[in-house]
Amino acid sequence: MNKLCLLIVFHLPLINLQAQVNEVDSLIYELTQEHHDTTKIMMMYKLSTHEGLGSFSKSKEYALQALQKAKDISFEKGIGVSYYSLGNTYGLSYNLDSAIVYFNMANEIFERINYVKGEGNVLTGLGYAYMDKGDLGKAMEYALLALKKREKNNDLHNIAGSYVQLAIIFHEEYGFGDESIKTNEKKSLRYNLRALKIFKQINSEVNIGIVSTNIGANYSRLDMLDSCLHFYKQALAISTRLGNKYGMAIDNNNMGVVLKDFEEYDRALFYLKNADHLYVELNHPNGRLDPLRTISRIYGTMDQPYEGLKYAKEALKISRELNSAKQLMKSTFLIHSSFAQVDSFRQAYDMLTLYKNMSDSIYDNKRDEQMREQELAYNVEKKEQQIIDLERSNELAQLRRNILIGSLLAIVLIAFLLYNQQRLKSKRNQLLFEKEQEVDRMKSKFFANISHEFRTPLTLLMGPIDHLTEISNDPRQLHFLDMMKRNTSRLLNQVNQLLDLSKLDAGQLKLKVVKIDPVPFIKGIVMSFETLASNQEVNLSFLHNNEISDFYADQDAVEKIVANLLSNALKFTPSKGIIKVEITNIESSELLAKSVAALELIVTDSGIGVDEELQKHIFDRYYHTDSDLQASTGIGLALVKELVDSHFGIIRVDSQKGKGSTFTIHLPTGKNHWKNININESQEQVETMGLSISSERSTKSPLMMEEVKISNNPSILIIENNEDVRYFISEILKNQFQTLVASDGMQGIEKAQDKLPDLIITDIMMPGLDGYEVTKQLKSNIKTSHIPVIMLTAKVGLKNKLLGLETEADEYMTKPFSASELIARVNNLISSRTKLREQFREAITMGPNRITVTSIDAEFVNKVKSLIELNMADTNLSVEFLGDQIGMSRSQIYRKLHAITGFSPNQLIRELRLVRAMDLLKNNSGTVSEIAYMVGFNTPNYFNTCFNKKYGTPPGEVKKQHSL
Repeated sequence: MNKLCLLIVFHLPLINLQAQVNEVDSLIYELTQEHHDTTKIMMMYKLSTHEGLGSFSKSKEYALQALQKAKDISFEKGIGVSYYSLGNTYGLSYNLDSAIVYFNMANEIFERINYVKGEGNVLTGLGYAYMDKGDLGKAMEYALLALKKREKNNDLHNIAGSYVQLAIIFHEEYGFGDESIKTNEKKSLRYNLRALKIFKQINSEVNIGIVSTNIGANYSRLDMLDSCLHFYKQALAISTRLGNKYGMAIDNNNMGVVLKDFEEYDRALFYLKNADHLYVELNHPNGRLDPLRTISRIYGTMDQPYEGLKYAKEALKISRELNSAKQLMKSTFLIHSSFAQVDSFRQAYDMLTLYKNMSDSIYDNKRDEQMREQELAYNVEKKEQQIIDLERSNELAQLRRNILIGSLLAIVLIAFLLYNQQRLKSKRNQLLFEKEQEVDRMKSKFFANISHEFRTPLTLLMGPIDHLTEISNDPRQLHFLDMMKRNTSRLLNQVNQLLDLSKLDAGQLKLKVVKIDPVPFIKGIVMSFETLASNQEVNLSFLHNNEISDFYADQDAVEKIVANLLSNALKFTPSKGIIKVEITNIESSELLAKSVAALELIVTDSGIGVDEELQKHIFDRYYHTDSDLQASTGIGLALVKELVDSHFGIIRVDSQKGKGSTFTIHLPTGKNHWKNININESQEQVETMGLSISSERSTKSPLMMEEVKISNNPSILIIENNEDVRYFISEILKNQFQTLVASDGMQGIEKAQDKLPDLIITDIMMPGLDGYEVTKQLKSNIKTSHIPVIMLTAKVGLKNKLLGLETEADEYMTKPFSASELIARVNNLISSRTKLREQFREAITMGPNRITVTSIDAEFVNKVKSLIELNMADTNLSVEFLGDQIGMSRSQIYRKLHAITGFSPNQLIRELRLVRAMDLLKNNSGTVSEIAYMVGFNTPNYFNTCFNKKYGTPPGEVKKQHSL
């Protein structure tokens, strides 16, 4: 299919010159009457392009006559277009080296006479020639050069032609891996849609048909078969209406290929054989290759391998005559498969060896990178032009500034009028604030009492964990012990923070103020976070002014301030992000009330940021934003604020959603503000403890390196943003199942649609899409609706459980959970789904409406089965008909039916036809041939093959046994 799309667009700049026979005859007559040599030459050139679409020898003859005539009178443009026409002729006859020589000769002349349109056409021809040679890097280079020429000339028709050529190159370039293939195909589709828009704008019907063919090929590779079939039908209708045999040949071939994908083999063979006959009429052996190869594959699928081998041999013969390495490679692999099907294993092995040698010599692993570099160079040039255009709009910018100044003056006037009303509102807010503070104090007192009770059991936990870590040599046990220690330390850190807050409220937190050299002290704290930042692939840096001195503070308090800010930044900064810590000596602080000298501490991150409305609550105790997914106590930043206040300092946050946050702290230097407090002048530096580091991961778990894959075992997708929990669940399940992991809801949905696991386990609280939305989308998607889902959450209570089940989750488990319970629930769900599918498959081949399961899926299968049984005798019974009756598209009904029963629509039709045939044979309801037609088979031979394959005995034997 891919090659066919390329052939029809090869002459895209010339395709509108294609005329019917009467136009060709008119040109020949005008040529005999014309007396001006230059006009005669251009008419011969036009005839060459016309005849070239049907007879390469005539095209070459007219091009050579034009060339000789142009040389006789030294008509350079005529010489150039003649060379160009010869290049096209040799390109279409697959003599690519000669085509490139003539194209280059034409380009030299066009550059010399500054014929821009001709240069664009020649560069396009060179692009197609190199593409046929398999050098897609060169092809991309020439295609982009042609596009730049045509954009400069504002030639809409040929700009569209260049878009189509770029689309074909990306369609031909498979890349490396599924993602690269999809990326290239989406680029191809984007260029084709640009071309289609232009052709519709200039009302070029023939080119609308061509691009429709190519768009169909894009949708086919992207597995969007409904859209694919729509565009192929549209293209075939246009080419048939215009009498364009080349277009008809290509479109028939494409229809055959997509119908083959839907297993409608009889209809597929009809279209493919039509395509082959048209290419024979056009004397176009290269065009025959795709239909011949596809016909061969279909016969192989229909258990007619010798018929398939016949078509494969014909394709190989043509490929050898054309001497095309790429086509020969495709045909060699096909005939290898055909020989294997007829048990000619020696010949199959020889062909496979030949295919491998050709494949290694053709593909160059660097060409994908070369293509990207060429496209990038073009896009950069376009971006520079956009910048120039923006600079020209400075006058508009000045006008906008004037309007803005006027608006600001109006705002000031309105603000003054609202001042009195705002003052009253402020008084009411003050009363509310005082009440909130009282509630916070009560919370802190309550949590402080509980925290004291927590410290003893936490201590008893940490001691045994440390002891087991020292005596264990098992890497798996050590990883679990490390996980336990981190999370126990994290809990202890939260308890200590609660106690600090309660002491601050009660005025019992005693500050030990000493003289500190802030550069080495804060640098030590920052360095203790370097491993954690490195593991999260975050760039952490520290900048300072060495002249900072005369700074007095409580070392423990400063450490907690810096550590909490860094911990918070790391929590919300994604991979590849940046965190920067800066300290500077400020002679006059604009934040402090008396504008005194201060130490400025700035922590900047490129994380998710905070909405402006939420920033005023960010230092409130027990406050959570929607993005705070770690279920923390909500006291980290509140404690930072209290400690900064205790040092007579100011903290400010500047943040923008999606662009990161900056925390700025000014702490006064000197010691005049420390009244009634004993100060130690000896600069006793204590070793930093890294309090917040213990609450986060310092090493990567094995799960981050690879997913667990065990062949033939059911697959489980784990969607969980906490890496420790992901690892724990995977370790629980890995001995019985394949495990796939996703770190957020969007990634989980993409993996579910791509991998189609047997079961999904999802957390509820996750960044982006939460578990409720993930489950809702999975259950509403026709592709994934059948997959059972288990929801895990730390939220307890009947209300939350009901909300999970309302989203159609199959199970709902609260954290912490038992490993044995999780395994049991997973096994039960997979077992029940397997039994349900077996029940469906068994019921399929029984009598009408024997499926008794009262579910939506059962109703769907019963309806499909009834439609098939009512229309069984119709040989044209198709997937489209079933879809129209049920109200679903072709691809929807295909995926839905296969997910529930394991049958594709065509397999189900064939299965039910064979079941009905068995009943008719047993009841002696006619001859074998009559029964074959009664149940909808086109030919008795194909019926015999399918019947024997299902029941292991010919239909004639069954009839004979029941006739006795």
